[in-house]
Amino acid sequence: MKRAVTAIALVALLAAPALIASGSSGGGMGSGSAPMPSMQQKSPHDQAVDYYNNAERRIDGLTKTHDEMKAAAATDPKKAAKLQGKLAKGLENAAADLERAVKNDPSLFQAWSELGFTYRKMGKFKESLEAYDKALQISPNYTPALEYRAEAYLGLNRLDEAKKTYTDLFSGDRPKADALLLSMKSYVAARRADPAGLDAAQLDAFGKWVEEREILHNQTIALTAQNSTFRSW
Repeated sequence: MKRAVTAIALVALLAAPALIASGSSGGGMGSGSAPMPSMQQKSPHDQAVDYYNNAERRIDGLTKTHDEMKAAAATDPKKAAKLQGKLAKGLENAAADLERAVKNDPSLFQAWSELGFTYRKMGKFKESLEAYDKALQISPNYTPALEYRAEAYLGLNRLDEAKKTYTDLFSGDRPKADALLLSMKSYVAARRADPAGLDAAQLDAFGKWVEEREILHNQTIALTAQNSTFRSW
C-alpha cells in the first residue's frame, strides 16, 4: 500500500498508511523549533491529513474490539452486545473524522477509501460504494479501494462486479485477491444461512465459482509472496 505522492509521504501501518502533513517536521519541538501550528492555522490539506490519521488510530484500535466481540458471540451474548455497541460508536467517530478529511481535501484518495471501509462496516453499502468510487476516480489503481469496493458489492449481492474485481486483482495484486477470496467464502456461508434475497441458483453458481478460484489459489500459493499487513476485518 506504499504510494509516493507530492504533498504527503505514506508510511505502512497495519492495513492502511499513516499520512504525514506537508508542513510537519516529523519530530517533536526542540531548541529553537517553531511552535506547531494549531488546527486553525494549518492548511486544509494538513487538516485533512490530521483527521485521516486520527481516524486510522480509531480504526486500528477497534480491531481488538472486533475480535473480542466475535469471541464472545457464542459464550457471552451480553458482553458481545456491549462490544458491538462500542464498535458501532467507534466506527461512527472514525467516519466523522474521515468526512472532515475529505471535506478539507477532496483529493485525498486514501481518506475516501477508508471512509468506504468505515461505511461498509456500518452497513451503509450505498454510501460505501460512493466513497470507493471517489477514491478510484482519483487513483484508479489503488488496490485497497478495489478490494474493499468488491466486498461492498457482495453486501449488495452484486456478484458479477465482485467476480470481475477478483479477476483484476488476481493478475495485479495477489494478496488483495486472496483477501477478497476469503471474504467471498464467508459471504457464501452467510448467504446459505440467510439468503437475504439472493436466488438459490445464483448462490449455488457463485459458490461453485468460488470453489474453483480456491483450487487455483491453492495451486499457485507457493509462488506468491503473502502480505500480512492487510486489514482482515
